[in-house]
Amino acid sequence: MFAILLRYVLLALLILLGLSGLAGGAVMVADSSGAEMGLSVSMLAGLPIASFVLPGLFLMVAMGAVPLVVAFGVWRRLPWGWAAALIQGILLVLWIGLQIALWGAPMPVQWLYLTWGAAIIALCLIPAARAELQKPPQAVPPRQPEIAELEAQFTKETDPERARNRQLSNTYRSGRG
Repeated sequence: MFAILLRYVLLALLILLGLSGLAGGAVMVADSSGAEMGLSVSMLAGLPIASFVLPGLFLMVAMGAVPLVVAFGVWRRLPWGWAAALIQGILLVLWIGLQIALWGAPMPVQWLYLTWGAAIIALCLIPAARAELQKPPQAVPPRQPEIAELEAQFTKETDPERARNRQLSNTYRSGRG
């Protein structure tokens, strides 16, 4: 039960990371000056880029779309889900670490995302959670036939004339007769 709870916490972290990455990246792409997010183009001095468009695109893909795909893999228990979640956590910590290295003293939001990435990594490395994440997907039970399907099959096998009449009735009802 505890491991299942950890899996859901990881799913929530990945989904929220993906949504915030998409939103933050979209804002950066829409306002390439960064002013909307409280950033300044002067922060990019010394880098080979002149606006926040490329960081915004990176944010939308690497911290937006990818975490949502990883969350899907964790949710469906796909074989790559655990490893992808671990890599996503490491990537988030490295991304924030790069920002701190470039701009010095971290902002509160960077501490938040640094902690977020560390939490994703920790959840992936807790043995109970890791075992839960690496479980193979459960087999989907076969679909139970509907009553109408069973009745049609029974009627077809026991009373050919009634089955033929039902088929004709359905044909007329559908407008094809």
